[in-house]
Amino acid sequence: MPWTELGDRCWVRRYDEWDLNVGLVVGSDGALVIDTRATVEEATELLAHIRELTDAPVRWVVNTHSHFDHVVGNSVFDQAEVYAQENTATAAKLTATTFAVAKVIDLGDRRVELLHLGNAHTSGDAVVVVPDVDVFFVGDLIEESAPPSYGDDSYPLEWPDTIDRVIGLLSDTAKVVPGHGAVVDAEFVRTQAGDLGTVANTISGLHHAGTSLDDALKHPDDWPWPLEHLQDAIKRGYESLGTPRRPTLPLLGPS
Repeated sequence: MPWTELGDRCWVRRYDEWDLNVGLVVGSDGALVIDTRATVEEATELLAHIRELTDAPVRWVVNTHSHFDHVVGNSVFDQAEVYAQENTATAAKLTATTFAVAKVIDLGDRRVELLHLGNAHTSGDAVVVVPDVDVFFVGDLIEESAPPSYGDDSYPLEWPDTIDRVIGLLSDTAKVVPGHGAVVDAEFVRTQAGDLGTVANTISGLHHAGTSLDDALKHPDDWPWPLEHLQDAIKRGYESLGTPRRPTLPLLGPS
């Protein structure tokens, strides 16, 4: 797909490979790229596509999290300074300028803000904010073209709270770029946050009721997404909560 302009010198391009979104923000001092695709060849194509829009040097790369489809292309941008949340840098073995909670990148005549709002899709998810155009690149904290991806490094019980912090930043006119799929609005994020909360609450409820992990993995509850998509979410939730206790039977008095 071609570049989509989100505001003044701020674009997103959606690629067929992994249905991945890549962001581009240009300032007077250079260009910033958000995520770099899954292979060196794909990143080389990305650089050529950037040149369709601007000759500005790519001086900054931001990785929204550690998964391969977002970071492997970094090496193509060898003149850029790479930014990533510290847990992302460790997990992906990145050579990067790291931050813990927040960082501001000065592009000359505008700024880009990086925020880590808690554990969710991974332990190092970064939200990239372009304040002057009300654009939020949220990586895989939100997905549009598929359900959110719960992997073996996800935090399903903490994810809803992290998304609530994102929602607190969004105006009604904010444009939100998910890691995969079409650009969405604040209402979409609120709806998906509700579904993420349902998953977390259902896992906690099953655990509290003494349901074994094996039974929870097969439990035909009112999940918002297919159960086969939630296997890692349930496993990770149970890892966090520990082995469930058996339900305590009430003591019976004398008959």
